[in-house]
Amino acid sequence: MEETLLACLESVAMSENAPLFEMIVVLNGASTAARDLVASRVSGAVIVDLPSNVGFGSGCNAGAGVARGEFIIFLNDDTVVDPSWLERLVSAARDLPSASAIASLLRNTDGTLQEAGSRVLADGTAQLGRGMSLEEAASQGLLSRREIDYGSAAALLVRATAFRAVAAFDQAFEPAYYEDVDLQFRLRLAGGDIIFEPSAQVKHVSGASTSASGRYREWASWHGSRVFQDRWADVLAHAPEPDAPLSVLAPVREWGDASAITNGRTLPTADEITAGAPSTALSLAQRYAAWLEARLDAMAATLEHHQRHIERREFELEHLTTEVETKIAEVETLRDELRTVTSRADELNHRLHDLDNRGVIGIAKWRAGLVAARRRARKSR
Repeated sequence: MEETLLACLESVAMSENAPLFEMIVVLNGASTAARDLVASRVSGAVIVDLPSNVGFGSGCNAGAGVARGEFIIFLNDDTVVDPSWLERLVSAARDLPSASAIASLLRNTDGTLQEAGSRVLADGTAQLGRGMSLEEAASQGLLSRREIDYGSAAALLVRATAFRAVAAFDQAFEPAYYEDVDLQFRLRLAGGDIIFEPSAQVKHVSGASTSASGRYREWASWHGSRVFQDRWADVLAHAPEPDAPLSVLAPVREWGDASAITNGRTLPTADEITAGAPSTALSLAQRYAAWLEARLDAMAATLEHHQRHIERREFELEHLTTEVETKIAEVETLRDELRTVTSRADELNHRLHDLDNRGVIGIAKWRAGLVAARRRARKSR
């Protein structure tokens, strides 16, 4: 993590033709090793040291709270920027005064696209160009400057006045996920445009700057998604189809609620965020624990249901086993009877065959023998 941060900072320091800028490093509940590294290796930057992790949005807000420039650029520490990235972002923002935010082109470490702008559909968000080569993306018209629904805050320029006018990132999305989509929807609702600038390129190791716990990410994504869907339900209900042209955006201005722009919030200061960091971290831990407990209860209920199902099946199996054993016994009895009948049939066939060999006289003697046997039987009574 510490080496990743250094690589990010060094790539920004190597920017070419960049305007004057200040570097703000937010230590969002950072480890002692990270703090020591920044103290010993980083000079000339403004350090915002939050004692506990307050989540992505609040961490960004803390950094923005001390920023003095015309533009605020949010950059994850798991990124490495191209030398021309900073100059291209700022140039685009100055070319387009109606733009409230300028999104970068994100590449994976293997050079493929991670995101060439993103769009919002009724069933979720879509990173345009994901997994494509630059050539494939260009052939589909993805590598052109254009208006988009949103771009990842992993490398996002926001006009400072616009950012403050909408009261920054909303803490309702803490600890992470969907707060950047929400911010850009609110910027659009307030009248600004979100622009994708393909020449501003960044390599990004997606997810490297968040918790390594897959379960924690799952909770954060679930929570952020739920807040976003509740807030923008009408917009999502009228979102474009997946095959709609790139120029068709989610209808934020048509269906968004103006009260969502600030949602009654005021702009937090860096000092307020820093002072409240321990209680914010505690709240996040408690909410995560409650979610885990609910998941465990749900899993326990599911296991209990399966256990009852198994027990029913075991009872049915036992009943069927008894029934099969009974049927097997009945079959054996029938086989015994069949063997007896077969034996008698063989005996009769043998006698008939013997009589047939004797001829007419033999049959007459056999019949006389039967009559004599019946008379003896009557006399003995």
